[in-house]
Amino acid sequence: MKLLIIEDEWLVAHFIADVAMTQSIEVIGVAQSYKDAVEIINTISMDCAIVDINLKGSQHGIDVARYLKTKNIPFLFLTAYKDIDTIQEATNLKPLSYLIKPIAEENLIAAFMILKNTKQVTVTQNHPFSIDDEGMVLKNNEMLSLSNAERIVFSLLIKNHRNVVLHETFFEHLWDHPDDINNGTLRNIILKLRKKFDLQIDNIKNVGYAFVSQCH
Repeated sequence: MKLLIIEDEWLVAHFIADVAMTQSIEVIGVAQSYKDAVEIINTISMDCAIVDINLKGSQHGIDVARYLKTKNIPFLFLTAYKDIDTIQEATNLKPLSYLIKPIAEENLIAAFMILKNTKQVTVTQNHPFSIDDEGMVLKNNEMLSLSNAERIVFSLLIKNHRNVVLHETFFEHLWDHPDDINNGTLRNIILKLRKKFDLQIDNIKNVGYAFVSQCH
């Protein structure tokens, strides 16, 4: 897999490149600005990109992400921002994942796994799940037996297949659930869905979850 790193902090870019190498990922370049990124995107073939939201110059990482979308190149965001407005703006571009600075190596490796799995799933696999007009979750057109909370969570994951759903988005949709909804109860719902339907749902630490595929 070929990766472009778009990051204006040399030490961070170097760290990402080192970890990528341990995962057999080829780094085809490092861009420090929108202009540099576009030049590389237009001249070198790549499979995916890591994009820092905060870049030098008047155009930031979200602008780069918009350009990547026009080329159908999947990407994940890297950011020091934790405010909801910034993350929501970035979420509208459907990144595969988020990494919050400072980056832990295990979180970076998990993000690389999402990138690799997305590439494989795009080529070889379509999941069998869908949502009907009444909001019920179906598998091969047969209705699944789910609790209300499971149905809401699974519906959000299906609608955003291979993209990250923020914790806050889950909570907004579960606001009227009779039980207290927090990170712990959400985690339990995700675990139940994984076990019931043999799903790969990746946990993006402190950000959200991404439904990648059915395991078998």
